[in-house]
Amino acid sequence: MASSPPPARALHDCVWEVTLACDARCVHCGSAAGRARERELDAAEALDVCDQLAALGTREVTLSGGEPLLRDDWPVLARRLADRGVRVAMISNGLGWDARAARAAVEAGLRSVTLSLDGPADVHDELRGVDGGFARAIATIRILREAGLPVGVSTQVTRPVLPRLAELESALAAAGVQGWQLQLTMPHGRCAEHRELVPSPAELPALAAFVLVARARRAVPAYLADNVGWMTRDEPRLRSAADPPDRFFAGCQAGLRVLGLTSDGTVRGCLSLPPEFDEGSLRRRSLASLWADPDAFPYNRRFRVEDLTGACRACPFARICRGGCRSLAWAVGRTLHECRYCLRLR
Repeated sequence: MASSPPPARALHDCVWEVTLACDARCVHCGSAAGRARERELDAAEALDVCDQLAALGTREVTLSGGEPLLRDDWPVLARRLADRGVRVAMISNGLGWDARAARAAVEAGLRSVTLSLDGPADVHDELRGVDGGFARAIATIRILREAGLPVGVSTQVTRPVLPRLAELESALAAAGVQGWQLQLTMPHGRCAEHRELVPSPAELPALAAFVLVARARRAVPAYLADNVGWMTRDEPRLRSAADPPDRFFAGCQAGLRVLGLTSDGTVRGCLSLPPEFDEGSLRRRSLASLWADPDAFPYNRRFRVEDLTGACRACPFARICRGGCRSLAWAVGRTLHECRYCLRLR
């Protein structure tokens, strides 16, 4: 591949949906995963994407899905990225792992695996449509740790799990989880038909309070994902698993520092955004061309505080927060300029 000058805007992180195929049927799945997309990238195309990501200087690529283990060549893709200096992580439902898969992950250069666990066993299994899914995911944590891989957990916070987070915390601590991200379930994908699962804005303070208590207990490092927030006095402690905290929310980074790729080569600023925000296809344009396009990702690259509305416009942190999570704002209100799910409004 011919060398090219580094882009003016650095690409730090990419979440790559390597397949939409999934062996779970989560009622709250934002991707509506299940079957593979039509014309997913073939092996040669996917390897070329690896090379393009590395050429852009991408710091980290997270292999996602669907369920990434259902793409047979995932170890080849991970190894290609790792060999080119990219940090490789994975998000998995935890159903398909055994010692052999864990060894393959280590040999492929994976640096960490995050498993999806959405409540105690009864809640998790019902939401995900897999009997015994919770037990299998807990077993996977131990398999991965025995292989030497750091393991984190991501929890989609729904109404059924809100009052039972402490139960889940105990199970994760016993399994040796090294980080726990709590992410608000959003009403998109299949969850658009199950809005009763989505917590209301009034329920956010209870979630934030739980995270602060969990941090004080130190049983498992807990923190909020970027679609919950923002800009209270507790912001750094809520946002970071580290102690002392090492990060805070600085606005949606889609198209600024991060990127999403779907399994057919479509580029989005964030995979949680709907197809209305597709920027193009890697089958038609190079990643470098799309990333450098001055007309791409206008909702963030051309952001102006003056575009914000309502409470976001009047907020003293408007220039930093920039209206919160774009995906959440769009899912709940079909706007990019105001998000009602803000802890400052509670």
